[in-house]
Amino acid sequence: MTYKPRSDCNKHIIKREHYVRKNGEWKPKQKFETETEAVSYLRKHKMYKYIAYVCKSCGKWHISRS
Repeated sequence: MTYKPRSDCNKHIIKREHYVRKNGEWKPKQKFETETEAVSYLRKHKMYKYIAYVCKSCGKWHISRS
């Protein structure tokens, strides 16, 4: 296996804040209007290893692994 350095690493870091990669495609993450909505979603679905954060791209709240 050969290692290929990625020249577009910074693009993926920015994308990961607003998008998630599923089945090889970038798809927008689920949006929440407020932190309360995002946290209640986490609790309802028992997603204990996840956090809510404000997206710099859209200004909405998203969920990500902590």
